[in-house]
Amino acid sequence: MKSNIITPKYKNGIFLRQNKSFISRKGRITKSQLKSIHEYWSFFGINYQLKYLNFKSVFKNDYPVILEIGFGIGDALVQTAINSANKNFLGIEVYPPGIGSCLRFAYMANLSNLKIVYYNAVDVIENMISNHTLSKIQIFFPDPWPKKKHHKRRMIQDIFLKKILKKLIFNGILHIVTDSKEYADYILNTIKNIHCYLNMSLTDTYLESCSSHFSTKFEKKACILNKKIFNLMFQSKY
Repeated sequence: MKSNIITPKYKNGIFLRQNKSFISRKGRITKSQLKSIHEYWSFFGINYQLKYLNFKSVFKNDYPVILEIGFGIGDALVQTAINSANKNFLGIEVYPPGIGSCLRFAYMANLSNLKIVYYNAVDVIENMISNHTLSKIQIFFPDPWPKKKHHKRRMIQDIFLKKILKKLIFNGILHIVTDSKEYADYILNTIKNIHCYLNMSLTDTYLESCSSHFSTKFEKKACILNKKIFNLMFQSKY
């Protein structure tokens, strides 16, 4: 059995494809993670499709839907879903080891309020999510691509921010967390030029602290290294 499952085709019912919104620079998938994909995808996975999702049909209820883009190994996302039974969660990831780990965590927790899409986030948002259907979008520790020549690879840019704004309900929340001040400032300067985003910081910059989410692996690492965490939170007035 091949350990590299990123191929432009379907395999075991999963649409597999290299991403283009942010380039994966991670290690290979383990046998255990691949086994979790094969065994648990049918419980939590949603294949990419050129059709808007009906969240009431997907989750069997009308609870608010929270989208997390790039959930890493999924431990924080699963823990959040466990503690938020009255909310539904949709996770998007292009990192196969993270997909495998998240599926295992979700299965062990017997979750019914979490679904996962393994595909490029831009395409999923554009083709699978209707406008004004998400109560919150969270993006924790996106790759900052610090070198100037790589800035074009950043996921959070003007066009992307305008796309996701349309998907939020009125008063819906966009929450971004990063440990890169340069990236945080870049996001702030970009979003200031987009109408209908209201910065929830009293200083119109960053939130001093935020306890609305569980710490991710990257956040814990940043804390160990004594790096400052930047929480950016915006409310949709679209």
